[in-house]
Amino acid sequence: AYRQIARQIIEGVQAKLTQVEAYEALLAIDEQHGQYLVMTDGWDKAERTYGPLVHIEVKTDGKVWLRYDGTDLEIGQELLDRGVLASDLVLAFHSPAMRRYTPYAAA
Repeated sequence: AYRQIARQIIEGVQAKLTQVEAYEALLAIDEQHGQYLVMTDGWDKAERTYGPLVHIEVKTDGKVWLRYDGTDLEIGQELLDRGVLASDLVLAFHSPAMRRYTPYAAA
C-alpha cells in the first residue's frame, strides 16, 4: 500500500509541475527497489535548474523514507494524510540525531 501512496504522490507533483513552462518534470519510478522521484530540468534565465524535487523511498522493512522534499507541498504531511503511519515515516533529510526528537521513525 505504501508503494502505491508514494507513486500517487509523485505523479501528483509531476502533474502540478507540468503547468510550469520553465521546467520539464521528469518522473523516475523503480518499483523493484522502492524508489519514487520527481526531477526537474529547466532554465531560470541563464541558470540551469536540474535535480530532484521529491524523493520517496519505500524500504523492504516497510518504512517510508522521505529523502527530499524541495516543494512547498508538505509531502510528509501528505504521506500521513494518505495512510502512512508516523511510526513508519522517516524524515531522512534530518540527521539521525535530530530524528530521535520527532514523533516519526528514526530509521
